[in-house]
Amino acid sequence: MNTYIRIIAIPLPGKQSFWDKLGLQNDRALIEDFFAKPLQMAKFLASVAPHGGDWLLALPAANCGLRVDDEAVRVAVGMRLGLALCASHSCPCGGQVDAQGLHAMVCKKAPGTIARHQVPKDIIWRFLGSASIPATKESSGLVRQDGIRPDGLSLIPWQSGKSLAWDVTVVITLARSYVDRAATGVGIVAELAAERKLMKYSNLPTNLIFQPITVENLGAFSSSSSDFISALGHKTSSVSGEERETSF
Repeated sequence: MNTYIRIIAIPLPGKQSFWDKLGLQNDRALIEDFFAKPLQMAKFLASVAPHGGDWLLALPAANCGLRVDDEAVRVAVGMRLGLALCASHSCPCGGQVDAQGLHAMVCKKAPGTIARHQVPKDIIWRFLGSASIPATKESSGLVRQDGIRPDGLSLIPWQSGKSLAWDVTVVITLARSYVDRAATGVGIVAELAAERKLMKYSNLPTNLIFQPITVENLGAFSSSSSDFISALGHKTSSVSGEERETSF
């Protein structure tokens, strides 16, 4: 009696990404094993965070504020690779600036501190307008007892009949107070900042939805911030008809 075995060939994926995946995973494991300091791991995790490299893909449109000059690119790349960016010197605030220039990111007197906050706040405000959701910035009616108020408030309901209040925070991934935590996972610092914002504005009226928008200066967003931006992009798409609004 003859026995026949039927072999069924299962087609393998034809995408190059499938074949590259195992090799990339092995390469990543080798790189991670090489790191000896939390600072090195924090930089690496920031580079692999979702959207962490989007700044490299943005079209350099000056009218949209997307054109990055050569000096900004030098600093951005140097920070991520741990390269020397300047000569060590004393800061006017009294702090010491090392060759990697990390102090400039946390210095209270640094000129870029306000811009890091204002730019994302204005982007959210403009896109709410593009989604036909009028909003006001820093509404005087939402001032807390300590004088602090959210960055913005929608003038019509955002969801479930409730208006949206939002507040932006840009946190420094490699700050001494954060770097050990940043080395433990992608976007950890942004998540911590989001939790603090929720506690900070926990006493807002119940007819509001409060949305913390927290992003690390090396690119990682908190999960709730990413979800909000995606939802805002979809609302904008429904108005403009442009399917790529979320990417914009």
